Amino acid sequence: MVEPNNLDSYMSFFRKAYAKLMLTALMLTAFLFIPCLAGADISVSLILDRKEALLSNSIRMVVSVSGTRKSSSHPAVYGLEHFNVTEAGSSSRIEIINSKVNSGIEYTYFIQPKKTGTFRIGPAEFKFKGRIFKSGTQTLTVLKTSSGVGDDRGPLFLTCSISPSEVYVEGQAFYTLKLYLRARVSDISLDLPETDHLTFTQLGKPTEYQTACNGKNYQVLEIRYVMIPSKQGEFIIQPSKMHMNIHETGRGSHRDRDRFFSDPFFSSVRPATLTSKPLELKVIPLPNAKRPDDFSGLVGSFKIKSTLAPAEIKVGESATLTVLFSGHGNVKRIPDLKVPEMAGAKIYTDQTELIVKTDSKGLTGSKTMRWAIVPEKHGVYQIPPLSVSFFDTTKHEYRVIRTSPHSLKVVPGKTEHLWVSRGDAGNKTTEGPPKAAVKELGHDILPVHTSIKDLTLKGLSMPHGLLLWVVLIAPCLVYGATFVVLHSQKRSPRSLTALKAKKAARTFVQQCRHSRVLPRDVSLAVRDYLNDRLDLSLGSLTPGDAEEILPANGVSHETAHKLQSMLEKIENLVYTGKGNETCDINEDLIKVIRQIEKEIR
Repeated sequence: MVEPNNLDSYMSFFRKAYAKLMLTALMLTAFLFIPCLAGADISVSLILDRKEALLSNSIRMVVSVSGTRKSSSHPAVYGLEHFNVTEAGSSSRIEIINSKVNSGIEYTYFIQPKKTGTFRIGPAEFKFKGRIFKSGTQTLTVLKTSSGVGDDRGPLFLTCSISPSEVYVEGQAFYTLKLYLRARVSDISLDLPETDHLTFTQLGKPTEYQTACNGKNYQVLEIRYVMIPSKQGEFIIQPSKMHMNIHETGRGSHRDRDRFFSDPFFSSVRPATLTSKPLELKVIPLPNAKRPDDFSGLVGSFKIKSTLAPAEIKVGESATLTVLFSGHGNVKRIPDLKVPEMAGAKIYTDQTELIVKTDSKGLTGSKTMRWAIVPEKHGVYQIPPLSVSFFDTTKHEYRVIRTSPHSLKVVPGKTEHLWVSRGDAGNKTTEGPPKAAVKELGHDILPVHTSIKDLTLKGLSMPHGLLLWVVLIAPCLVYGATFVVLHSQKRSPRSLTALKAKKAARTFVQQCRHSRVLPRDVSLAVRDYLNDRLDLSLGSLTPGDAEEILPANGVSHETAHKLQSMLEKIENLVYTGKGNETCDINEDLIKVIRQIEKEIR
């Protein structure tokens, strides 16, 4: 008897195998019927997956061409001026209905509205064998993002908030973004609003948790930032935009069919951009009343402490005064303190150490300042307290905090310090200890020669005749022979560069004609070709980079634009979920590279 769990696994395996077998059969049928499709009529249609959408929605647009499975150009679609368009690739299809075969191509795009309103999209124009075929038009109404409490906001939405909404200049406000998810997403990226006189600093890593909204469970991704304004006024915080890929799976009406079509084999990827709502922030100036004269613009909550170590030293030694200033706020504005001069002692400032971190309360950090105090005579030295002023945002007032005073006791050393004074005339001597006579303490291990006669060679005969010439010339001959051998075996950097440039195109063609080349591999191959051919060191290559580099090396703008267009197609394949499918533009790309070889100087 078969266990129920084993039966479910067997059924799931057979369903997957059957689906893949059917897809393979359809593909084979398509290739068998290709010769019968040359004379079919051409028709073009434009389809949107909805009539109404929100600003945060991504709408699927499909341009379907019936009557051919091959085309050298993409359709042109009108009415997309107010949309961001992402190309999601194309696919060919074959339909067999009542023994009639119909072929076609489907071009898929995702469009994101830039503003609200009612827009007319289309027609789509398709050029085939010198003739132009047009589709009909579609109407799309774009509404503002829904903010009703009881509304169903869909499987994805983005919220934002500011707390508090009123802060002082150089104070801290917290900006929180929450992404609510009931769908599988990947490749999330965020565009924060750019506002003058306002800086964003992320607080830790994003956190994830589950919550309920309008009776539905959501996975929440929360990101927190601290904002510090440097100027007073009322700020409009523009919406943040979060980009991602949504993984969609097929759905059925029965439980088994849901399980069957929810397999990743049938999933598709839809790019989407979610937009938050704009917010307002009021920044008020710091009060002028009771503002200290030495106020440096420090705002927050801070504390200070100091230590002196050691507290007792001898003449000629040094003590270290350390001041640690720490707290929450605009810690980068902590001023450098200065120890006042002390009679009879020298003060040397050590390098300061500033540490800036973040926690749940915002920006936090500390600044450590050190001084070395070197007394020149014995006695007791008083180190006065050091003070810093700041504006306390919790008490809404200016505060002055000070270090503790310190006493440094200096005792005489083993030898008294001698003060040297210059005489008024040349016949007056300087004060100091009496000079001691030089005494010979002993001899070195090796004898000290006091005469040149001691350096004569005794008992050593110098080589002469043929032996002398061999001894003198042999090292030069060996060095010269070694240099010639090594130089003949080593190529110069210039020759290596020329060899790489000569082989660059051949290497590129070999890589692109590999049996399975992915779009990302093709992009890397183009980058390597340009590096080797033009002696560059590009770490990454964008379509715009290619169009700028090539004309500077003698390539025509038309050829450079062709390479840019192909790199944009490759980039769209990578970022629209087609990155794991083989690239079908390799031959066209090879033709462009060969054209570059002809034009490059």
